[in-house]
Amino acid sequence: MSTQRRSVLRRALRILDTFSDAADGLSLSELSRRAGVPLTTTHRIVGELYEWGALERDDNGNYRVGLRLWEIAALAPRSVGLQRIALPFMQDLYETTHRGVHLAVRTDDEVVFVERFVSPERASARPRVGGRYALHATAVGLVLLAHAPVEVQQEVLSRPLEPYTPHTYSSERELREVLADVRRNGYAVSDRQIDPEYVSVAAPIYGRDDTVVAALSLIVPHTESHGPGLGHLVQATARGISRALGATRPPLPHPSSDIRKGG
Repeated sequence: MSTQRRSVLRRALRILDTFSDAADGLSLSELSRRAGVPLTTTHRIVGELYEWGALERDDNGNYRVGLRLWEIAALAPRSVGLQRIALPFMQDLYETTHRGVHLAVRTDDEVVFVERFVSPERASARPRVGGRYALHATAVGLVLLAHAPVEVQQEVLSRPLEPYTPHTYSSERELREVLADVRRNGYAVSDRQIDPEYVSVAAPIYGRDDTVVAALSLIVPHTESHGPGLGHLVQATARGISRALGATRPPLPHPSSDIRKGG
């Protein structure tokens, strides 16, 4: 591929990436500014993306991600098979608790949410499907980081840990202890580390080769988070998904007196 073609492709990807944190449509000038691409170049690239179906245009002339791009993304093997198998289990957990249920996978050093059921009071709240978060602050992230390759753990632990709330883990030593607890207990807890009003409890999901391929979490108000029952409930649901994915020996739950133990 020529340098010129690579440059065009990089610019097109930068334009698409601007939609990652845009709830509403974006104008051409906003796309140009966010992507750092000249307006005339943005106009040409956006026109081609629009013709292909990667982008759509609303009544105000603003652009949104198009269905064609979603159709291609939905073919990703790490999410489509996982979603299809996990959905019935997630729905059962949601109907049992009437609280938010989230499914996530790890991409490099970030968490990507691939499916969710949201409780009525958090219908518009994050995380959204496709949203990316730091591994060290979410319960699903702690699970995925605890079972990630050593080099990924070292990369995360060796850099500053961004604090989202006063409760976010901020030191390497503290996070190492938490990850050891996650591996020992079989679940993780994010106690108001992203949202000061909510606690998330997560457990690992194992694939056919008995390695962790995803994590499942339950989001509850901080005032309702006491007791071991929620941790065991999430673990049981995650084990069901693991078996459906072909895992031969999903681990048994570890007895605990309080789900807050282990971070």
